[in-house]
Amino acid sequence: MPKFESMFLSEFHITGFRSCRDTHLAFQPELTLIVGENNAGKSNVIDALRLSTRPSSDRRTRYFEEDDLSDGTDGPIVLVSKYDNLTTHQWGQFMGAASLDAQRCTYAVRYTPNNTLSPRMRIELLSGDLLVSDTEPEVRAKINHVYLAPLRDAQRELGSGSTTSLLHIVTALTGEKDRTDFEELARKHLEEWESTVLIKNTRSAIQKNLSELTGPVREQNIRLGFEDTNLRELIRTLRVKMAEHGMEPGALTASGSGYANLLFLATVLLELRNAKDAELTLFLVEEPEAHLHPQLQQVLLEYLREQARDSAREDSTGPAGRIQVIATTHSPNLASSIGTKNIVILNRDFVGPNSSTRSLALARIELADDNKKSADARRKIDQYLDVTRSALLFSRRTILVEGLSEAVLLPVLARTCIFTSPKERDLLKAFGAIPIIPIGSVDFAPYVRLLLQEVDGVRLTERLLVVTDGDPLDDASNDEAAAIDNRASTLRALGRQLGAQANLYVAAGRHTLEADLLEPGNSNLAVLEEAFLKQRPRSQKNWAAIAGAQDPAISLYEKLRTNSRFLAKGQFAHDVAQIIEGTGAFECPAHLDDAIRWIVGGRNKDQ
Repeated sequence: MPKFESMFLSEFHITGFRSCRDTHLAFQPELTLIVGENNAGKSNVIDALRLSTRPSSDRRTRYFEEDDLSDGTDGPIVLVSKYDNLTTHQWGQFMGAASLDAQRCTYAVRYTPNNTLSPRMRIELLSGDLLVSDTEPEVRAKINHVYLAPLRDAQRELGSGSTTSLLHIVTALTGEKDRTDFEELARKHLEEWESTVLIKNTRSAIQKNLSELTGPVREQNIRLGFEDTNLRELIRTLRVKMAEHGMEPGALTASGSGYANLLFLATVLLELRNAKDAELTLFLVEEPEAHLHPQLQQVLLEYLREQARDSAREDSTGPAGRIQVIATTHSPNLASSIGTKNIVILNRDFVGPNSSTRSLALARIELADDNKKSADARRKIDQYLDVTRSALLFSRRTILVEGLSEAVLLPVLARTCIFTSPKERDLLKAFGAIPIIPIGSVDFAPYVRLLLQEVDGVRLTERLLVVTDGDPLDDASNDEAAAIDNRASTLRALGRQLGAQANLYVAAGRHTLEADLLEPGNSNLAVLEEAFLKQRPRSQKNWAAIAGAQDPAISLYEKLRTNSRFLAKGQFAHDVAQIIEGTGAFECPAHLDDAIRWIVGGRNKDQ
């Protein structure tokens, strides 16, 4: 948290704006990442934030347009911002918009487009809990934003003759006298250069030919000199150059796009110098990962976090100067490193003729039945939410498995045993797009809560498949069927508790995965034997004992359970997968066949 607490944007309600028909968002004080698949509405949210606040530079580049109306509606667009944690000084400043019973103020913008009832476009500034006309619009100007666009082209912005970026920087960093003195110095030097032999001789030669051509009619004279020495023209000749430390800087075209992108970001960050004169500045960043490899993404994210964390200051003698970062991303690297409390998920609800952006703040999800356990579960998920597992934040369908073996084998089984006909090609493609997340344990409950808990009618995942082992001999019960169902029934009960029984499918085998592969009438014995002997070439007798047992599956399971060195499960899964891919001679266990078909859109199965 910042060293000094002050106001921040806590809630944002968008009505009637593009895909955001009725979208509620909740933000964290320092840094919030807005995550979602393509076309989920991330850019629409950022545009709405830009329209609801004043640009720090006063250079507004985004305006309300009739195209901003949600499809099928004729307005109005309403953007409501709620700011929490006002200091005593801020409460006094924003009293006209403040709530009497809380450290909160509310501002809104309402846009009414042209129509038969209102022939003129209207933009109204509203404030307070009742959203009445704002009588002090100058006060809300103490809340502003700095915007960093996506798909940045640093080489174009900083390496060409465009004056826009550098001119704004120079203007922001210098006073009027400094700029006037610079123009006068440039004018003096340019006049000196015009008197050099190079310029004089060139002018004389051109003038001689021109006089001969124009003299008989109306002679013309020329002057060979430099363009006007105003600041804009002088800045146009500047070029930003860059190279690795210790090397002579060169043209940006010689630098990688990633580092050039960071250079451009460094220039935009200069606008945040103005934050000291505001109570709150929203730093709105679209796709900060653009052109950056994972290590640079991490450096950038930590830098943004530091900007927010260290910004706010004691406000008795001046503005609080707080910076709050709100960024959109497609990057699992960023999503995995920020913590679930700082993530807001967006998705589209395709109901009726039009779709709508929906928001889910992961901070609002309770991951256990009491606060302490919920906090512990969140810490565990944040620790385990590495780059691979964070893929679950970007998908509407997810598969959770215990470990690497399931993650290796499920795609192979789908390709070679299940979706094998040309008619099922689309189903195979759909399955390939679903992330398979190994959680490294059997503690699925926190992940089930994260993915299926409903908040304001929104869930993170539409369909969740959990693939787990039965492990009957790990249970004290002698009733094998009851033991097999123990873990699965607990998860199904959790699904019912969350009201998500239709969204959850738990596939549990009789034993462990390796043993369950023998379940289909022992038809897979030859494949598993080949894989086993690749790892244990001198253990033919051990495999013969398993194959000759009354129940080979339970025999293999007992070996695996009592001897951890009997088989390296990960390598075994890779070997089995390779053999299946080569021969195609394999029968998928029924519980995995049913599960794979369900996750790609099969009917909800009774469990």
